[in-house]
Amino acid sequence: MIHVCFGLNDKNGTYSKFTGTTMASIFENTTSNVTIHILHDDTLTLDNREKFSYLAGQYNQRVKFYNVDELCADKIETIKRLFPLTVHSRLTIASMYRLFIPQLFSEDIKKIIYLDSDIIVNLDLNEMWRI
Repeated sequence: MIHVCFGLNDKNGTYSKFTGTTMASIFENTTSNVTIHILHDDTLTLDNREKFSYLAGQYNQRVKFYNVDELCADKIETIKRLFPLTVHSRLTIASMYRLFIPQLFSEDIKKIIYLDSDIIVNLDLNEMWRI
């Protein structure tokens, strides 16, 4: 099982399509089973969650959702206070979600590939996973 993680803030409702495109490119090109872990906040709509789940199901893969606003509320507030530009710049708070990976995932997940949502994976992730 390959574990892939994304951080997602979709305040305008238009960014989830990029995450979906990256997920589809992973599923199309990776021969192993993949679990997608999406670290998100309250901007991820139920409709987009369902689309991600449907997409993963079409490839017999899995997707899990982690609401970082709920799971790490105190730490998110600290980041917003220490790095106010994450609230008012092109850089979103979701770019900081990767910092929470060790605390959000169970110890049975020994490694995870973190990817940005604006890429296309055109090779099998097995090679990266083995590194």
